[in-house]
Amino acid sequence: MASLQKVIRRPPVFWSVVGFLLLIQFCLGLYSARQLSVTHDEYWHLPVGFLSLETGRFDHDRLNPPLIRSWSALPLLMTSAQSGSPDLSSDPADYGDAFLEANPENYQHYYFLGRCMILLLSCVSGLLLALWTRELFSSQAACFAVFLWVMSPNILASAALGTQDLAITGFFLAVFYCGWKFACLPTWKWALVTGIVLGLAQLTKYTAILLVPLLLIQWVLVRYKSPEIQERPANKTVVLRWGVLLLSSLFILNAGYLFRDSLQPVSSYQFQSSELKVLTALPEFLQIIPLPVPRDYLMGFDLQRFIMQQTHPTFLDNQWEEHGFRSYYLYTMLYKLPHGFQFLIVIAIYSWFKQPRLLARRTLAVLLTPVVLLLCIASLANNQLGLRYVLPVFPFIILLCAPLIDQLDFDRHKIRSYLILIAMLSLPLSLRHAPDHLAYFNELSGGPEQGDSHLVDSNIDWGQDLYRLQDYLNQNPISDLKLAYFGTIPPGKLGIKYDLPAEFRPVPGKYAISVSILQGRPYTLRRQDGSRYNLEHDALGFFRFFEPEAQLGYSINFYEVTPEDIARWQTAVMQANRSMRSP
Repeated sequence: MASLQKVIRRPPVFWSVVGFLLLIQFCLGLYSARQLSVTHDEYWHLPVGFLSLETGRFDHDRLNPPLIRSWSALPLLMTSAQSGSPDLSSDPADYGDAFLEANPENYQHYYFLGRCMILLLSCVSGLLLALWTRELFSSQAACFAVFLWVMSPNILASAALGTQDLAITGFFLAVFYCGWKFACLPTWKWALVTGIVLGLAQLTKYTAILLVPLLLIQWVLVRYKSPEIQERPANKTVVLRWGVLLLSSLFILNAGYLFRDSLQPVSSYQFQSSELKVLTALPEFLQIIPLPVPRDYLMGFDLQRFIMQQTHPTFLDNQWEEHGFRSYYLYTMLYKLPHGFQFLIVIAIYSWFKQPRLLARRTLAVLLTPVVLLLCIASLANNQLGLRYVLPVFPFIILLCAPLIDQLDFDRHKIRSYLILIAMLSLPLSLRHAPDHLAYFNELSGGPEQGDSHLVDSNIDWGQDLYRLQDYLNQNPISDLKLAYFGTIPPGKLGIKYDLPAEFRPVPGKYAISVSILQGRPYTLRRQDGSRYNLEHDALGFFRFFEPEAQLGYSINFYEVTPEDIARWQTAVMQANRSMRSP
């Protein structure tokens, strides 16, 4: 092992290994990006980003800041893509409809280009992960960290989609890395760099607001009574440098919105969320104070907080709950993390207690803080739609596991070393479901075939298999298809002819049903002509009684329901009713 460490320590070897691993991720991501149909939120993210680049406006859809949408849309400026020039709409899917109408032949290629831009961010995040791990631990640990990053189906799932989830994960890592450098060496340079990266994070997703208190916590954890910190500037200097950090962050945030409608007084806003409504209750003399953030940013943040405060149906293990489950993300990680990764986490926890010197307490505290805070906040929320909401914890969990590779010692710690090796070697198996990384579930949860009995929505079904339905119908023409599709792209626009299924009762026929709807998810379906229809909770739940004839990907089930099947269903319903009435 010592000779291997010496070899990996050489920069050409180290960066070659890191580059090779990230090339694997990029190639796998390209394959997924090409194969999967446009997913739920992607449908409007790319068109809205393209509209922002065309018009310089950011009020088309304020629910997300503009940076990553615009970044994804950059390649479209070098094509003949058209935005469709839609009017402002409260339904962001209207922007996707306009984009699809304007680019009927090439829209799939344009979404692929947008996905490639997110893949690039994933590779950059992997490089940053390698850099920080090498500074914290060793070159060998850094290679191991990148290996864990590349072998994660959950990271790869988001890296191949044109959404903000992978980007904010990378920015959480970047802000913490810069904040760590600033805490260790509080120079003007690192204050400025940290502020710039923090500003870019704010332009990525509203979750990044948590990074401000997290940076302060990190500063205290790194510097408080630390004998390793040599530079101790005067308190006044520290305050000034923190001022530079925060002001540069605000500058970048305003620049991202082209300095439009900033410095508006509190009195000019009408807030909806409970957090920001507090501002409107301030005395009048305080309400004239201008707020140093863009109006579109603050209105978007308010809208997102308002939505997150509303009740929303959450599904976990065949149960629905309007206010979420406190254990939702614990079970989500139990079902969707590869067993090898779970095993490494267990070994790491064991090692912290067995060998406290394995990881310095300050480093442990710094890396655990974002994991604990994000998981706690997400677990208390009403709106729990998928693992992607806590994706920013992944780099920190990887950093916590990375030092295990340095503990490989087949002479003194034979059992632990073999267990780490077995866990490592099992990780590539989690990528065998490519390109269906989004639908990944580990073996003990039943795999992606049984995933919808545990979780729905973006954990398994985000509309990614519509192209597979197209291919299936091309090979098996059906004149009277009934379709209930969990996705925002209108299937009729792709040439799929269908009607909506009858609700609450089975009718003979051929059906394609998305698994989220199969499990009872209320949803707004698109009719053949693109108009919308609100489907009630569990309106098609009776399909759970029937065995699918085919599974298209892991998110759409195909059924052929016969009169005999319906007779069996009616008999089962009558028997169930009798048993419920009997004492």
